[in-house]
Order: sequence, then C-alpha cells, then structure tokens
Amino acid sequence: MPTKSSISVQSLPDENQAIDDGELATWVKTQHGAGLTIAYAHAKHRCKIFEVGTLNTAMILANPGKSSLAELKRIAKSGKLKRVELLLTEFDQSVTINPAWVLFDATADEVGKWYKTREDLFDQGRGKAISPATAALVWHAAGGRCMYRGCGQDLSQTPLTTKAARIAYLAHIVASDPDGPRGNQESHKLSDDPENIMLMCDAHHRLIDRIDEVGHTIERLRLMRDEHAGRVNYLLDGIAYPRTLLITLLADLAQVPTNVSHTELRESVLSRKLGPLCNPINAIRRTQRDDRSRLDFWWHFLKEHENDIRSFILQISNQPARSNEVAPDVLAIFPLHLVPVLVIAGRIAGEARSVEVFQYDRNRRTWRWDENASPSVQGSISISTLPTVQVEEVILSIELTAAIDESSLPVELATAVRDQVMPWIRITHTSPHYNCIRTSEDLGQFTQVARQAIRVIQDQLRAKRVHLIGVSPASTLFRFGQLLQAGHHPIYQLYDRPDGAHQFLPALTIDGSEVAANSINGAKPCKVSLR
Repeated sequence: MPTKSSISVQSLPDENQAIDDGELATWVKTQHGAGLTIAYAHAKHRCKIFEVGTLNTAMILANPGKSSLAELKRIAKSGKLKRVELLLTEFDQSVTINPAWVLFDATADEVGKWYKTREDLFDQGRGKAISPATAALVWHAAGGRCMYRGCGQDLSQTPLTTKAARIAYLAHIVASDPDGPRGNQESHKLSDDPENIMLMCDAHHRLIDRIDEVGHTIERLRLMRDEHAGRVNYLLDGIAYPRTLLITLLADLAQVPTNVSHTELRESVLSRKLGPLCNPINAIRRTQRDDRSRLDFWWHFLKEHENDIRSFILQISNQPARSNEVAPDVLAIFPLHLVPVLVIAGRIAGEARSVEVFQYDRNRRTWRWDENASPSVQGSISISTLPTVQVEEVILSIELTAAIDESSLPVELATAVRDQVMPWIRITHTSPHYNCIRTSEDLGQFTQVARQAIRVIQDQLRAKRVHLIGVSPASTLFRFGQLLQAGHHPIYQLYDRPDGAHQFLPALTIDGSEVAANSINGAKPCKVSLR
C-alpha cells in the first residue's frame, strides 16, 4: 500500500500537507490497476483518500482536480469507489480510518456533484461577488504582486482572459461561504471587503485553500496581507518627490517690476527632485514704488506689510491652510526682495524644517542651479579676523556681491570703527560678483562661514547688538536669517541702502520675538511679532 511519504509531492514554497491533482490521478489509477477498492472522506471542501480493507492504513490529504476526477468516476463505474462524509472536527483529527465508519458506494454522478460543490466553495460561493472597485483596491494594495509572504511574483503580465491563462487570483482570507476555507459567520459580510482579499499567484492560491488550509489561519494571512501592503506603500512612497510648497519673496526693485514664471519655478523645484504641490504663494509681495530714501519708509513698510508677515508665518508652519490640503515636506523659497525683508523672512523660516533656497541667475535668467558650473573652491568665502574680547556691539557685513567702503557706513558706525570701539566682522568672497552663488554647494559654503560668525558673536563676544549690512545674493541673506535662532540671538539692527548716493540707513530691528521699526517723527514704534 503506497503511503503519503512514498508519493512524489510537487515542491511548493511552504510545508506540503496534500497531494495535488496529477499525483492523485496517478495514485487512483495505480490502486485500481491492482484491483483495490479505495474511498474518499470529505468534510465541506476538504478531502482525504485511503485504501479500503487494510487496517491502520494512512489517510492521504488530497486536492482533486479534473484529472483525478476522471479517474475517480472511472473506478466508481466499476464499483471500486466508496465515500464517507465526516464532520470537520473528526476529519481533521483522523489520520487513519475508523472501523466504525459506514462506507457508501459512490456513483460517478455523486462524485461529480460533490466535486462541483467543492469547486463552488473555492470560487465565489454564496457570498457577494467581488466588485470591480474592490478588485482594483486589492490590486493597488498588492502592487500587482502576489501577497504571499516572500513571493512577490509579478501578476500583471498575462491577460486574465481565460482560466488557462490565469495567473492571478483574488483569494479570500475568510471564505465568501461559511463552508469554504476559513469560512465563518462573517463570510457573507466580508465577501466584498478588500481587507479580506489577497492577490495571489496560482501556486499560493492553491496552497492556502486546497493544500495547506490548516497551516494558513485567518490571523496568519491577515498578517501577510498587512505586511505586503505596508511594504508596497513604503516602496511606492519612495517614487514620489518630497511634497514641496513654493513661496516667492518678491519686490519691484529700483522701479523695475519683478515677475516670475510659475512654470520656471516648478521646473526649478523638479530639478532638485522635489514635487511642487501647487502654484507658488507670493509672500510679502511689494509692488509699490521703490522710495526707500523717504523718511520713515521702513516704519510705513512694516505698517503696510504687517498682515503679509503674519500670513507668511502661517504659510511656513507645518499645518496646511485648508483641511483638504496636505502638509508640505519641504519649503522652496525664491527670494528677490529688499535686504532687511530677506533676513527677516529667513529668521521666520528658521532651520526647524526642510527649506530649499533658490538663487536667481541673472545671466541665465533662471532659478535653476547651473548644472555645468563648478562649485567655488573651498575658502572662496571667508570671514575676517575675529576679535577675541567681549563687546557690547559689533558690525557684521556680508560682502559677496561687492566690497563695502567705510564711507558708505552710517557716520556713527564709521566713527566707532575708526576709534576701534566697535569691531567690524566681514564675510567676503575672493571674487565678489552678483553671480557668485551659482551652485547649491556655494550656498552651503556660505552657510558654514555665516554659522561660524554667528557662533563667535553670540558665544565668545557676547555682543548684545549686531549691526547687519548686506551686499550679497538674495539666497545668502535669506539663509543668514535662517541661522538666527528665535529667542537666542542678540538684537540685530538691519540696514538698507536706497541707492549709491546714500549711505546705509537703519531699517528694521529684530530681537528674539519681534521685528520693529522706529519713526523719526515721534510716532510710536511699529512692532510685529515673529511667533
């Protein structure tokens, strides 16, 4: 008598507990050829086959198919096939035949009806049919791959037109029929629930339903599905560029309108492997006449743009403006504004979240970094000799576009420098030029130098006030503002130069919590919170 261990079992990715159609057909044919009577025991969709008339003969878990069905019908016609129906509990516990079982003769028609009923349970059963919407959700969750742990077979290559060509199956975890594999009282309810359905290849679909149902519990399959769907999401999320909010800081300078192309801004963001969320937001936009030489200009400026500054603070926060929007991963800043505004905007943005700063290239007329440009050699941007003694006030100038002449300083600052009562720290470039920041690496080099200057001023000099003057590309001024930590920096007096005929003039003041502008006409200072 052949036993299960002597039968060649098709190798499958998991532990084998049943013989499949082809092997069963061969076994049945061999037994019949030897003149033996065989029987099959069945409980719902499950089947075991054994030889009749031999004590302690092993029962073989089987998965009948069309080939074995034909052999079973053939021996049924010769009167050599018996059957017995068992409760599922007794079926699972039975390893050998029970002498008390009553075996009935099995006719070919009975075998055919039992086979059809069994196949119906493996198909859709009596539950609700899987809808196209549910099927699409399952395919999406699976990423078109078999969801059996460790398989991942691509199931999208062969058209699902006929059963012969079918390689992908929508397999229920809890069967759509209570009598099906892992069926229970929730079967009908869960029959069209995408969370209860797995995309599987043919081999693993047969494995979990027909070959090793016992080894594939509801809990195990749900865990497989969750793990697979989570991994698919993780991998697919890697395709998407970080969600990026585009923000412009623009002003019409020297009576020249400043306009930008939204397409150009989006392409610049994409060139940095960032995904633009929407059209750019125009923050602190100034289109008024550039009349910085008039008295109290900055006092009026702060009054006029107070709401713009507050809006900018909200725009760069982590929360989306509307409930149907997603929070950005990155802020893309396109700065071209007055020097004090650039520093303040950078101070508001800070370094607590990811910020990508772009620099407009006047020669190429684009915001995209020049991929053909080589970064400036290390040391091109440097800092002057730093004082070593503590001071109350210090001048800090950023001179990457052009050198600042002492005569352009306000009289009181120039006097303090000449009298050596106030140190002047200068950040310079070996070749000052408006286009000296051509690559993101150039901006990175500036960041290192500026961070060093700030650290020395705060930690070593312990200055209480810094007079900041900037003649430098917009990206560097915004970046400098980012380096100022809210609540942890001295007072910064920001200066502006209306034109070459004027000296640098005091503009705005920022401390740890607010920006302010004084009026020379005796009006109350204008202050705006930066928190």
